[in-house]
Amino acid sequence: MLEMQFDIKRINLLKKILLRLRNEEPESVQVNIEHFFKDASVVDILLIEQELINGDYGITIEDVMKLSSIYPHLYSEALNEADISETHHPSHPVQIFKEENTAFQFLLHQINLLFEAFEKNPQHVQETEMIEELQQLIVQLGEFHKHYHRKEKLFFPIMEEYGHYAPTRIMWRGDDRMRALYQAVKRQIDQQDINVEHIRKTYDTFEKGFKEMIFQEEAIILPVLLSIFHDSDWLRIAKESAAFGYAIIEPDEEWIPKSQKGTFVEDKNQAINNTENVAPTDENIAFGGGYLTTEEANLILNNLPLEITFVDKNSVFKYFNEITEASEMMLVRTPISIGRNVANCHPPKSLKKVMTLVRDLKTKKRSSESMWFKKKDQYIHLTYKALFNDEEEFLGILEYVQDIQPFFDLPSDIKTGLTRLGQ
Repeated sequence: MLEMQFDIKRINLLKKILLRLRNEEPESVQVNIEHFFKDASVVDILLIEQELINGDYGITIEDVMKLSSIYPHLYSEALNEADISETHHPSHPVQIFKEENTAFQFLLHQINLLFEAFEKNPQHVQETEMIEELQQLIVQLGEFHKHYHRKEKLFFPIMEEYGHYAPTRIMWRGDDRMRALYQAVKRQIDQQDINVEHIRKTYDTFEKGFKEMIFQEEAIILPVLLSIFHDSDWLRIAKESAAFGYAIIEPDEEWIPKSQKGTFVEDKNQAINNTENVAPTDENIAFGGGYLTTEEANLILNNLPLEITFVDKNSVFKYFNEITEASEMMLVRTPISIGRNVANCHPPKSLKKVMTLVRDLKTKKRSSESMWFKKKDQYIHLTYKALFNDEEEFLGILEYVQDIQPFFDLPSDIKTGLTRLGQ
């Protein structure tokens, strides 16, 4: 059933129905539509629609919107099945997600009003206040990065747990396209001598795609999630959302399902379905040059000045240490991603590089790989290292991350002395 949405026969059938609706009266294709919906769940239909919109099928957002507006009753049964009363709570992840989209649409409207003012009176371009207002609105709109990150890092892993892999990759590619278009707008508007006409053209392309993404989120993805997720899944998302931040608005209170109130225990093992809950013991375990208890080993790992991640030999994300709160991490990781294949933890655009690195480390073409980048006031150094046991069996990949900005901030005489010691 989970693979049904990508049955090519079903895809082509719905494609033909949508194309017919462009030129024919709804009544003339109603029999075909009702027959099609009779043999497939609405989750399957929604995911086929997502495939048609994003694939090379010639189907547009407008085609899908027309179908849902003409035949809303075809979706009603599934939506009733998915009716979780608690999703209406203002701090429920679904409501937060929708409220953010509402805020985005308001910002888009405000930006359009400014562009219209520029078109009516080109002299406004010379007014610093109006240009600064436009720049501020664009910066505010950039909050969508947090919205997308929560979707990709919290919604997608749980969708994959239910067997839906392809839809997450489809939408992630769309997210990356929106990020690229936004950066193009941002670069143009940050120039000293801006060209409003050129900015408007780039912005219009971004706005169209951004609104289409909002439609996909609210008309396709959220109904699918409401149909397959349980309260425990939404609770996991609610608990880990703050690590990625909220866009424009923040929940006023914490949401906990009524069934969990008074009984929920703050224990990550309860929220992780893909790992065994191994109870720690006080027995000493041999480690390198000595012995440690499980508790001691855990404390040591969590107090190292490094963020550590381990992906096992099967490319499964298995462990990360906790030297700080998730929201303060240099590279944010949360328990929802534990058990996820490393390929699904990265955006589609970087998948080829990631898998090439994994292959090279596994085959010893490279023993390690390091890189660095600037993040606000941090200068982050990142290393990937292959791990092999005494029998030269590949066991996995260790990633460690460190903020090396403090080393750059050392007085020059100390840095000179350190350089000489290393010679």
